[in-house]
Parts: sequence; structure tokens; C-alpha cells
Amino acid sequence: MMETKTKTILEVYDPVMCCSTGVCGPDVDDELADFANDVKWLKAQGVDVNRFNLGQEPEAFKKNPAVLERLKKAGTEALPILLINGEIVSEGGYPDRSKLSAWLQLSPEKMNGVSNQAALLSNLEKAVSDGNEAGMRTLFQKGKENGLSIEALVGAMQSGIDNRQQITQSTLQTANELLGVQPGSCAPGSGCC
Repeated sequence: MMETKTKTILEVYDPVMCCSTGVCGPDVDDELADFANDVKWLKAQGVDVNRFNLGQEPEAFKKNPAVLERLKKAGTEALPILLINGEIVSEGGYPDRSKLSAWLQLSPEKMNGVSNQAALLSNLEKAVSDGNEAGMRTLFQKGKENGLSIEALVGAMQSGIDNRQQITQSTLQTANELLGVQPGSCAPGSGCC
């Protein structure tokens, strides 16, 4: 008799937010940005991840009885709510990668080979996002040594650059707001006018 392997499904019910990466708007949420990278890593491990944003997909919240019950009892403070194969495992915060790995029973054997390459690409993207040049150089070289294509390395680095630009744009917007600078004008005392 053949053994059928069931697919692991992680569902994340997020609070109202403009995006799931944490790098939009004037304030960057590091915890959310780290979780977004962890989600990419989980997908590379073969985990199906479905995320639902209360502001954009309220019907998904209504259709899940366990999530709806938690929201009725605790309100939106319970968000985010995480479920693995339909069972609530966490609420009220984003877990780190080690907790996710333990909950999803990702063994070291499962994290070898191709998934190590995915983790390397995720770490390279994070190094670029963080402006960690030494880490970026090391991870890029390690990726080449592990047989990753230049296209895959470039893709990870471009994603990191995009993240970094969003962070920089948000920081600039906040600085301009604090200085009272309207878009397209000069900051007081900057000498540009």
C-alpha cells in the first residue's frame, strides 16, 4: 500500500495593513519584514502559505469559524492569527523562523539541498535590504559555489534593492513630513533653492 503525503498548509490572518512586507508607509515594521522573508523561505521548503489581510479580504475571516470566533472574543488584538492545517498555533504576533520550523516540523534533512539554496537566496535578499555589504559578498560567492544561477542571484539581489528603496523612500517621506516639506519642494536651509 502506498503512503500518501499530505501537504502542509500555513494560513496567516493579518490585521488591516497596506502590504504584507512591512516596508510600505512612513514606518517600517522590522518584525513584519522578517516574517515576509520567513514566508518566502517556508514556501521554498514546500509549505503552502496563504495570507489574508482583514482590510482587503474580510470574507476569508468570515469563512473560517476558528478565526471568526477568536475575533469575536478578543477583537483585532488577536491578529495575526496563524493556523497550520486548520489548527490555530499562534495569535497576536508574528513568530520567528525557529518557531515556524518547529511548528511545521521542518527537519534538518528536509532543509538540505534545494531548500538550502532557497534559504541562501532569502538571506542574500535580506543582506541587500539591510545594506550588509560583507554579508552580500559572502552570500553571493557561496551561492555561486553551491551552483545557483546568476539569474537566481540577481533576482534575490534585485528584490533586496527594491526593499531597500522602499525603506529609503519611506524614511525620506517621514523626514519631509517632520520638516514640513511639500513634495517637490526644498527643505528649509538645504541650500537647494
